[in-house]
Amino acid sequence: MKASLLVCIGWLLTVSVVAQVPKETETRSLTVQPNQPIQVAYEQPFSSAILLLQPGQSLTNSYLIAGADTLRLYPEPHPERGPSSALCVFRKPVSRLTLLTGELRGIVSLVSLYAPPLPAGYVDNAMRSAARQDCGKPPVVPAAIWRTGLAPPKEAPVATKVQFVIVHHSAGGNTVADYAEEVRNIYLLHTQNNGWNDVGYNFLVGQNGVVYEGRDGQGVIDGDNVLGAHFCSQNSGTMGICLMGNFNDVPPNAASLAVLEQWIGWKLKKEGIADLNARAIHASSGKLLGLVSGHRDGSCATECPGENLYAALPAVRQRVTQTCSFTMAVSPMPLATEPLAGATWTVYPNPSNGPVTVYHHAADPAQVHFTLLDALGRSVAITAHQSTADTWVLEPAGRLSGLYWLRARDKTDVVVKPVLIGQ
Repeated sequence: MKASLLVCIGWLLTVSVVAQVPKETETRSLTVQPNQPIQVAYEQPFSSAILLLQPGQSLTNSYLIAGADTLRLYPEPHPERGPSSALCVFRKPVSRLTLLTGELRGIVSLVSLYAPPLPAGYVDNAMRSAARQDCGKPPVVPAAIWRTGLAPPKEAPVATKVQFVIVHHSAGGNTVADYAEEVRNIYLLHTQNNGWNDVGYNFLVGQNGVVYEGRDGQGVIDGDNVLGAHFCSQNSGTMGICLMGNFNDVPPNAASLAVLEQWIGWKLKKEGIADLNARAIHASSGKLLGLVSGHRDGSCATECPGENLYAALPAVRQRVTQTCSFTMAVSPMPLATEPLAGATWTVYPNPSNGPVTVYHHAADPAQVHFTLLDALGRSVAITAHQSTADTWVLEPAGRLSGLYWLRARDKTDVVVKPVLIGQ
């Protein structure tokens, strides 16, 4: 009898534990009228939500209130089940939502999602313990880290040869501070609602400058070469980077843009692409695209990556060209101890045991700048003294030895030249 009672109690405890496991998603059908507050209560907390719409319904003046968050509803840039709002991620999970309908009328579906928050410091601790050996690659939070506790992709990744970098925004809002939690909710949206195997983007960038791996290469493909789901169902040959936030009304911050530029430079170096301003035919869409393009440059109607981020892309390309030596077509050059005849920029002596001299006729000498990089692309401290109208003497701050790359630019010209120092 006692044994039977213990078994029964154990069974009841098991049922109780199973019953308390939160659902990842729940859908409520709502009949709405314009300018109406509709409260929705749940038996468990949820961490994000989207609104599924009928054709012709408008999100004008529609908001979702979740605790202390009042989130404007924007159109989803990747609608897979018809029109919908973009994902709204809450600062804290809530069990009650209020929909302010705005101009909405008719039947809508409120889809709520729950991604359990990771322990405080979980991502930072994991990144500190994961030393990266791939020189020059910007740090990234692996999918296996931020996806902890969520089901992994069911299917193996598919590779693609990347020629274009496509820039996105997540379009939901700008109130989230826990970007790992936002990535987890985007993962649930893309897998549970959109029916995709994984996150649509290859990488996601938080407004704090932290990069998260999106599409998981699962140890067989580099994440930047995994075929995504982000470019109007014509994803071959592209890598998608999503800056988290909505940039229709506000500009992306400096941290996000700096990381975006770093990733673009690293990826184009890896693919052997030197000219960021080049355009080419994208085979899947048949469109003539810039090598760095926005989602809206594709064949589908979308505001993505937002007015302000899209307007910033020309400056992003320019800054990558000006600051990343690996975006230039650098090839070995004959070393010389005298100026190279007929060159626009000349560097001598080369090899050098210390200072080097640069000759260049510039329309505005104040626009001339120099950067010295080591073999790993890291900046090396130098001072530049203009000795004549067309001549500069460059002195390394410390003792150097080896092959370095001198990057020289003025208002209209950029060159990279190899310099052998201390040999």
